[in-house]
Amino acid sequence: MVGSTGWKDRRVGKLKTRKDEGKAASPNLPIFQSSNLFYFVSNIGELYVPTEYRDVVFARGRVKLFARQELRHLNRIFTHIRHGGVAVVEGEWDRITAVMDYIQRHKRDLVQQSPRPTKSKSRDRGASRGNSAGDALREALSRLACWADADGILQVEPTPVLPDLLALAGEPMDANQGKPFLLPLIKIQQIQDALAETYPIRALDASLVASENVLAPRSQETIECFQEALQHIRRSDSSTAVADIGCGSGCLTLLARQELGDQTEVYASDLLPEAVATTHLNIQRLLPNSDGITLMPAGDLFDPFLEHQFDVIIFNAPWVVARVRNRAELAIHDEKQETVKRFFAQVSNFLKPDGTILLGYADASGPKAIANLETIITGAGFKVDASFSRRVATHRSKRKWEQIRVYALCSR
Repeated sequence: MVGSTGWKDRRVGKLKTRKDEGKAASPNLPIFQSSNLFYFVSNIGELYVPTEYRDVVFARGRVKLFARQELRHLNRIFTHIRHGGVAVVEGEWDRITAVMDYIQRHKRDLVQQSPRPTKSKSRDRGASRGNSAGDALREALSRLACWADADGILQVEPTPVLPDLLALAGEPMDANQGKPFLLPLIKIQQIQDALAETYPIRALDASLVASENVLAPRSQETIECFQEALQHIRRSDSSTAVADIGCGSGCLTLLARQELGDQTEVYASDLLPEAVATTHLNIQRLLPNSDGITLMPAGDLFDPFLEHQFDVIIFNAPWVVARVRNRAELAIHDEKQETVKRFFAQVSNFLKPDGTILLGYADASGPKAIANLETIITGAGFKVDASFSRRVATHRSKRKWEQIRVYALCSR
């Protein structure tokens, strides 16, 4: 799930969006190997099926549309799903969510009844049945889907405002190739719930949103360290080209534009399409007429920037030395510091000779991780020109304090 191929240039307001030119897949995200992308549904036509749900749709092969008045027949929809089908719904949002509520109330009916257990094994088997019911419910809810037209407009009433919906769901923005697409109701609700929360940013005097799997900008201290670093390198006599690698919510993209001035051109990307979409959303909210920010397609580290060189490269690196277990941890966890190593192995190709790297890191994984980081920096031919730090409290029992630091790095 990386940037799609064959995208065309497009403007949204005055925010420029660069489309992918065909990049290698990231080693950190799974790729669906099946050639099945679309499913034909009567009364709609071909629908693009997101990667995460293709097994559900194509394995069953029973997708049926339930529209408007048919939403009243809750048991009929439930029976279709219980028997392994996928129910595509359209119409009033309240009636659609009533279908989900009905499935949740009848989750025990999703599990095939087993013989009554003996007393000696009743407790263990009861727990097992509870787990099975939960698994069956999650599977059933993944087979209750809405559909959106080619422009990403959900066919529900009232229609929720969710720009870049396919990307917010973790898909390349134009993966549907100009056709309608399916999206499970539970995924839509998860996106809505995430975007309903806002995060005030003192340095920007504004609030941002963060979609599902996107690192929320909660750390005021980290943002303020980057603000000080940007002020330290600010140039008043020339334009500045900046790359924000791993843009997340777009907080540092917006901060760079604010602190480095109107002549600054900021380019931003992230491994996750939902992060690029979130950055897009926050820029539209705060700088709808900005000509100074260019969003690149989703991609791993420098993959979206192959034809560019920059005066400043910003990278708030993953700082926990641990294995990545899910998409949300990609911005935080870095097993054996491999992401940081790959960053420094490539960065010289994209940094101008007199350029600066602003690297964010924390000592959450202890002094050994910091020593390794400094060795990586030195080995790549860089030195610390300045650093900006904050000491913050943590909620971990073994480590009550943590040092957050932003390094301003230049060539040795």
